[in-house]
Amino acid sequence: MREGVLLIGPRAAGKSTVGPLLAGLLALPFRDADLEIEAEAGRSIADLMQEGVFRAVEAQALGRILSDPPAVVAAGGGAVLWAGFQQAAASWAVVWLDASPQVLAQRLQSDPGGRPSLTGREPAEEIGDVARVRAPLYRAVADLHVVTDALTPDESAAQILDWVQVEPHSSDNSVR
Repeated sequence: MREGVLLIGPRAAGKSTVGPLLAGLLALPFRDADLEIEAEAGRSIADLMQEGVFRAVEAQALGRILSDPPAVVAAGGGAVLWAGFQQAAASWAVVWLDASPQVLAQRLQSDPGGRPSLTGREPAEEIGDVARVRAPLYRAVADLHVVTDALTPDESAAQILDWVQVEPHSSDNSVR
C-alpha cells in the first residue's frame, strides 16, 4: 500500500464511520481531518466557516496530515476543493465513498451532532448542488469508488480492504 488510505466523499457518505473500521483491519491509525482541525483551532468547523477561514485552515491541516506516516484518513467533504489536494494525495490510495442524495439526506437528518450548512440552506437541500460540483473532483483523484447506499459500514470497510490487498495501485487515478 502507498502512504495509507485516504477517504474522500460528501458529508454523510461514511468516511468517519468506515475509517476506524478500515484502520482496525489494516492495523493503521485512524485520523479524522475535521476532528483534528477543530482540536487544533479550538473552534468548531461551523465557527471557522462563519469566520471565512475554514478552507485555509483545512488546507494547512491536510497538507500536514498527508505528509505524516501511513494511516487511514477521513478528509472533509470539501477537501478536494483545495488546489494542492491532488498533489498531496498522489501517494495515497484514495477511496471515494459516495451515496445517493436521498440516502445522504436521510443520514444528515438522523445525525444527532448536526452538520453546518455549506450554502446557508438546510443541508438536505444543498446535497444535490454540492454533489454536482464535487463529483468530477472526487472522480479525478479516486482510485476506488464505493457507493455506500446499501452497504453497512463493515461491508464498506471489507470492500476497501479486499481492494487494498489485491490492487497494485497504479498512479493513473482512474476510478475502478
